[in-house]
Amino acid sequence: MIINKLHKSLFLLVMIFVTTGTIFAQSDISSPYSRFGLGTMSKNRPNTIMQGMGGICNAMDGKHLLNNSNPASYAEMDSLTFLFDAGFYMKYMTYRNATSSEKGSNASFDYFDLGFGVTKWWKMGAGAAPYSNRAYTSTADFDFQYPYSIDYDGTGGLNKLYWANGFKICKGVSVGFKMNYLFGNITDETTLYYPDYIYFHNTRRTINLSFSDLTFDLGLILKKQFKNDYKVTFGATYSLPANMNAHRTEYIRTMFKGYGSNTETAIDTILYKSGDKVSVKYPQGIGVGITVQKGERWLLGIDFNWSNWSAFRMNNVNDSLQDSWSIAVGGCYTPYNTSVSSYLSKVTYRAGFNYEQTFFNIYGTSINKYGVTLGIGLPIPRAMSSLNFAVEFGKMGTTKSNLIEESYFNISVGISIRDKWFAKRRYK
Repeated sequence: MIINKLHKSLFLLVMIFVTTGTIFAQSDISSPYSRFGLGTMSKNRPNTIMQGMGGICNAMDGKHLLNNSNPASYAEMDSLTFLFDAGFYMKYMTYRNATSSEKGSNASFDYFDLGFGVTKWWKMGAGAAPYSNRAYTSTADFDFQYPYSIDYDGTGGLNKLYWANGFKICKGVSVGFKMNYLFGNITDETTLYYPDYIYFHNTRRTINLSFSDLTFDLGLILKKQFKNDYKVTFGATYSLPANMNAHRTEYIRTMFKGYGSNTETAIDTILYKSGDKVSVKYPQGIGVGITVQKGERWLLGIDFNWSNWSAFRMNNVNDSLQDSWSIAVGGCYTPYNTSVSSYLSKVTYRAGFNYEQTFFNIYGTSINKYGVTLGIGLPIPRAMSSLNFAVEFGKMGTTKSNLIEESYFNISVGISIRDKWFAKRRYK
């Protein structure tokens, strides 16, 4: 038994290093809106199972479900079960303004989660996922006495490692907390070009912010069992506000570069400053949700989330952010999941819808987002595991006021693995 447990632990460590290495090396598709705040967010992005149901997650729990969005949900896990969940996504985008359009695509690992029992009343989880992404590029041309152009480029983003704990207080009541370690770098570059004048030096300013700090989330699950296998679950989450620190490096230099060429030659360093501390006021957030389900046959749920991004400050600058809120509705249906059912009767079908007022407010215009989701869960024969697929069609932004509208199509693929720990194997 001890040898078997050591083998599982070694496998787990390998999976962690391989998966996190891929996650943290990823680069998302460029979005002009990632220029603001900490970039575009995937703060509490749920796994593929819940993505297929519109993203509902606040009141989702189960013996074989990992839900890092609400740490109290871990308390429902089977004490003798080890759970592992990893996801991969593909994204296709179309950007439009009033006069033109452009397409882009990307693929990368999305997340990994694991969970296991410590005692009958205490369960634990850990995982990693991207938290935010900075990826934008734009050019502005000016035709004054001396024509010039300014390039704006942003790269980087934050990643998240988390440690979650769920505690069963009494029948139908669970609480939990999650510690998040946020780290990463955000880089913004501004380059001034004089394309027609060889006697004018081009100038580039690079600002890099390096983040490394902790945030905390709390969770609550309340549920009531009724006759005929009906159950109602209420969930709530709270993200605590935090004062984070970042370190700022600024580098300004003159250079020679042919316009439109990748060849650059540094001429002189005007300024180099490193190690300056930058204060970041991280906002609080609240989420609530409720689900109604009948055994393992069907489930319906609704979520509401709110975050106080108008209170966000980075070096005392709000950066065009507003309070965000979102609503998600979704559900799933499994025709007849028993040991003697046909395979198609064990397949789970999912669908949902979500709408969000994002924290971006550009030139007084709120940037809103909505999406429709579909999903399916395919059990793996003769294994306590499943493959899950989810697709989402949606839009974000607007072409009004010279802004950008983003149409997106996401495909998420996840694998959920569960195994019994400390179970004696029998051989005939």
